[in-house]
Amino acid sequence: MNRISYFLLTIAASLYLFANGILGITKNRGGEFGTMARTILGTGDFTNVIIIILSICGIAAGIFLLLALFRVDVPITDIILLIFVVVWVIFIAIVDIIGPLNNKIDILDYLQQLATHLMVLGALMSSTRRFGYSR
Repeated sequence: MNRISYFLLTIAASLYLFANGILGITKNRGGEFGTMARTILGTGDFTNVIIIILSICGIAAGIFLLLALFRVDVPITDIILLIFVVVWVIFIAIVDIIGPLNNKIDILDYLQQLATHLMVLGALMSSTRRFGYSR
């Protein structure tokens, strides 16, 4: 039963990262990565470049999560996922802590967003050897 829950959590996090990565690459520069970059930098060309870089990282993290899930042994998978865990913790700090300090928030929307971000962090962490996944 534990394997099924790990499988579902990892698939969900991968889909979330893929979708937000694709939204960040599109013309509107939307998704969570757009929110993060605009929270820090406002709007502009540099912000768009950062959104695209974060979006590509999100897509790559989704791919590496799937590689870890299906036990495809790529030597750098664990390092990449560990780096993305750090990036995701920074993302949570910016979007879920700094962002609400600047704006009035609806508590239920905030809790829903925070829960989603923490679930992705949990999936990323459980997919690395350092934080929970052993082969």
